[in-house]
Amino acid sequence: MLPDSERTKLKFELANENMQSISRAQGLYATALLAYICLVWAVFFVGSSDVSIHLGWLDLKVDGIWRITPFVLLVLTLAYIGTITAAMSALTQLKSAEKEMFGANEQSLFDIDTHKNLIDYLARLQLNPFGKTRMPKDETGNESILRRTTHLILPLLFVGSAFTSFWAIHELSKNRSSGQSKWFLIFGWTCFGLQVLYSLRPLRRFVWRFFGAKRTSDVYN
Repeated sequence: MLPDSERTKLKFELANENMQSISRAQGLYATALLAYICLVWAVFFVGSSDVSIHLGWLDLKVDGIWRITPFVLLVLTLAYIGTITAAMSALTQLKSAEKEMFGANEQSLFDIDTHKNLIDYLARLQLNPFGKTRMPKDETGNESILRRTTHLILPLLFVGSAFTSFWAIHELSKNRSSGQSKWFLIFGWTCFGLQVLYSLRPLRRFVWRFFGAKRTSDVYN
């Protein structure tokens, strides 16, 4: 049987490692999701059907990219939403273990997370060129609406992902002469529907935070 001090230390270390592993996965999926969206739109704006993308042994033409885009974005979006959901419970456990070990919650989320991703750094951007550099700290729920605009980053990412899936289906629908295209359209709409349905919960949570939801609200839990 471990003494209380060792058990408390082990509980904190496990909670911290759990939080860091989620942060690593979150960074991976956020980067992959944004990179794929940029890739799809880059191919679209090039405007040539002769363009191909080489992914190792896989050689994708433009039509092939449209066919796989709803499925790829569904997988990446669901994976990223999963890390966001897991991070909330992991942070609660870490805060509880930290308070049990140190007697208080001494660190902000920005300090605890040692595997920050692209979204974390976008949230730290400041528009005012003459403004003093803000120190990272957890929100209290009383910030001005301008300070809360960072909550719109993830909704914009999810909306951009869903719109990209929709546009891929739109491009596929231009050529419905073959039975194969018909089945790709059905599959694409199914992926798009699932993507939208699973995105509603995080969209609601972050939009409500932008409009000033209190820290005691369920959108923070």
